[in-house]
Amino acid sequence: MIFLSEKKETPKTEKKEIAVPAKKTAIAPHRKKQAATAPPTYSDLMQSFDDTFERFRQDFRSLLFPSTQALEKMIETIPETRIAVVDLEDRGKDYLLKAEMPGFKKEDIEIQVYDDAVEISATAGWKYDKKKRSYICKERACESFYRMVQLPEEVKVDEAQAELNNGVLEMVLTKKAPKQSKKVAIK
Repeated sequence: MIFLSEKKETPKTEKKEIAVPAKKTAIAPHRKKQAATAPPTYSDLMQSFDDTFERFRQDFRSLLFPSTQALEKMIETIPETRIAVVDLEDRGKDYLLKAEMPGFKKEDIEIQVYDDAVEISATAGWKYDKKKRSYICKERACESFYRMVQLPEEVKVDEAQAELNNGVLEMVLTKKAPKQSKKVAIK
């Protein structure tokens, strides 16, 4: 309630106070607050789709066109693999396999001999210390070597011998049962 004072001149000059009811305002009933779970609008869906597509496009672009730093990091971690130049000579009772392996030590080379194949693999290279030195140019890299050579006949796995001389790997592979051959004279 609001009290107003009015001055009315009356013969006795009295003050009268009149009680006037205040304007009533509508008070909303107390509601429990609920999480705003309004259904998404068309513009919300389109914005979400655009955001998702943009992330996809950026990821795809980084795969197709990686940055220079990403390329350098990939190159440093992937060893350069080269295919060895191999000669295989049939010497009758055995095969002589020669493979060029410059820069490889015998400790770096791994050879697996199977009945009908020889598998040669090796890894050698230089490890760069990034923390201690500031390189301007790095052209030497880790190098790996792999070659699987199929043999025309089966060999004795236990009798295989290998030797590395001046970057050339030589292997003697004894045949299990050498094929017999005979020269035929023409009449």
